[in-house]
Amino acid sequence: MFGMIGTLGVVAQMAALSLGYNVQLAMAIGLAACIAWVVHAIKNCDGWLLTTNAVVAGFAAWGLA
Repeated sequence: MFGMIGTLGVVAQMAALSLGYNVQLAMAIGLAACIAWVVHAIKNCDGWLLTTNAVVAGFAAWGLA
């Protein structure tokens, strides 16, 4: 469930960037997608996926700050 939400979020982020939407909006969408992927990784005990998305979420949060 959360993996699907994360995937749709990443696709929405890429669409927003390619269509010229505000970068802050795209970063916020990406951060929400990362959070969904982190929840998915925790539920499935996937440490590598958790690490990857935690790092990406950190960069997205940094970009929004």
